[in-house]
Amino acid sequence: MSRIDELPVVVEIARKHERTPFQVAIRWALQHRSVTIPKSVNPDRIAENADVFSFELTQEEMERIDALDRNERIGPDPDEFPMNWA
Repeated sequence: MSRIDELPVVVEIARKHERTPFQVAIRWALQHRSVTIPKSVNPDRIAENADVFSFELTQEEMERIDALDRNERIGPDPDEFPMNWA
């Protein structure tokens, strides 16, 4: 699986908006009305992650990013997660 900042479509859209690929990803999720919780301990990155309300992705940009979906998980499968932690 590629990192978001390695996906040419996202990088191109980020350059057009003068944003980072991560900001584009956060904005994409927000425009889909998805719960979005960016993670960082770096104060500059936290401020960067929050600076996503002064631009909007076009419908065409949203569709181009949507088309990247491979229907793959990026975390553990909750149906197979061990529940016997003790």
